[in-house]
Amino acid sequence: MKVEEGCLTEIRKPKNLDDIISIVDRLDFVDIQIIRKFYLLKSGCFNSQPYCFPILYKEMKNSGQIKIGVEGFRKRLENLVRIGFLKKVKHSNPTIYLPVEENKEIVLAVVKRFFFVNGLEQYL
Repeated sequence: MKVEEGCLTEIRKPKNLDDIISIVDRLDFVDIQIIRKFYLLKSGCFNSQPYCFPILYKEMKNSGQIKIGVEGFRKRLENLVRIGFLKKVKHSNPTIYLPVEENKEIVLAVVKRFFFVNGLEQYL
């Protein structure tokens, strides 16, 4: 199984809090919901489960976590691959995405920061 890595820039290894804040400024609530689906379980533990694109979209759409179309959702996933938060399995049909375990701490810090900045900490 080949995994396609996004082009990892300074986002991959933030050196300080300013880097994490910069990432939070680039993401919106839909991006954070997608990230949470890949990285967090309800118990707060790390989730390392890969997701098949159509099943992931249907799950998130039916549960009310997202209210965007299929192509918009696909573009969001591709952006998360590009910044290094997700991996995409090459030559899989349907497309499979999975979390990047070595970025777990960074991603969790970004999610927490997003919720605190937007006054949503009670929903963490």
